[in-house]
Amino acid sequence: MNLPNKITLSRLILAIAFFVLVSFEASLLLNIGLVVFVVACSTDFLDGYVARKWQLETALGRIADPFVDKIIVCGGFVLLAHRAPTLAPWMVVVIISREFLVSSIRGYTESRGIAFGARWSGKAKAATQMVALALVVYLKAQGDLPLIPPEPARVVVAGVVYLALALTVFSGVVYIGAARRALARGE
Repeated sequence: MNLPNKITLSRLILAIAFFVLVSFEASLLLNIGLVVFVVACSTDFLDGYVARKWQLETALGRIADPFVDKIIVCGGFVLLAHRAPTLAPWMVVVIISREFLVSSIRGYTESRGIAFGARWSGKAKAATQMVALALVVYLKAQGDLPLIPPEPARVVVAGVVYLALALTVFSGVVYIGAARRALARGE
């Protein structure tokens, strides 16, 4: 249990706190949940940076990091899908389906001895999903005292959510193509 893995574990604990906080309708709790989510997301970039910089990459980290990422993002979308005006349940189904698909592809290719790491499209997808989820929570938390007028804010948040969906689908296609090429070469 090295430092990057401890950072990943802290993100899981923060995810649980985030889920509890966004389960309530109170603006104060939603705003606290937003801060917790932003801190948790920042640890996603920190654990990988520390692992690479200090050569502390482990098999546990290779499994735990993407698992915890999926827990916090997918869990957040699931918890907010029925309560946020910019999210629809079908959107959450698309996001979760892509995660199952890519995890299955990764598991299959790696079981055949083929390394199958993250792609730039997957990293862009993850970052955009995190931003979209943070904006959804922000919009939900504003209540009667919005800092930005509700309609323009809703349009911006919806645009980022649709961008996240587009990148979700695009990155899934990229992973399918990469797996096909790797399996054909027998790498």
